[in-house]
Amino acid sequence: MAGLAGGALSVVRLLALAERLGVLREFQSAMSAERARQTAENVDGAAYADAVSEYAALGRDELREAARALMPATPGRC
Repeated sequence: MAGLAGGALSVVRLLALAERLGVLREFQSAMSAERARQTAENVDGAAYADAVSEYAALGRDELREAARALMPATPGRC
């Protein structure tokens, strides 16, 4: 949410991917998935819609690869 609030457009794609992977359900007590979605749409609705459409067509393995591609490289992490 901090990235979205700051207007980071790459976070819009990351949020769409997190939704597709079901990751947001783990954080619902701390944040609303609906609020995150609305914020992403407000930041860049077209980019969010494109990402949702793109990720909807991917299988589990392809989603993992998409997640790896979006995550910054962190030394010592897989």
